[in-house]
Amino acid sequence: MRREVILWLKSAEEDIYDAEFFLENSRFFRTAFFSQQGVEKALKALFFIVKRQEPPKLHTVTELYFELKKNGFNLPEKLEKELFVLNKYYTVSRYPDAANGLPSESVDEEEARRALRIAKEVLEYAREYTERSG
Repeated sequence: MRREVILWLKSAEEDIYDAEFFLENSRFFRTAFFSQQGVEKALKALFFIVKRQEPPKLHTVTELYFELKKNGFNLPEKLEKELFVLNKYYTVSRYPDAANGLPSESVDEEEARRALRIAKEVLEYAREYTERSG
């Protein structure tokens, strides 16, 4: 397996770990951000396998996913339909102008839990696909 795939997936796992840590400490906006980051990195790892190229310099997880889908990587339909939820956390969870206020007040516990669940599921599918691809 390419070194880049291993590094991107490891970084995604670290982001999911951080998302869990922040959830346990009621820092929900951070949970949402690190969930988005974990998915972004997991999908970028797959570019080396699915498309046999480096990932684009994009941060929109749905855009990354649909590029992979064109080449045969598929998430279950239910998860695919939820993926868009993570897009907003790249900015809203970090910038007051994107959040129209404090980022810490832009994400509640329910949203954070949903973002983390989605991220864990996507990471699991990325790992499984990677393992099957050798």
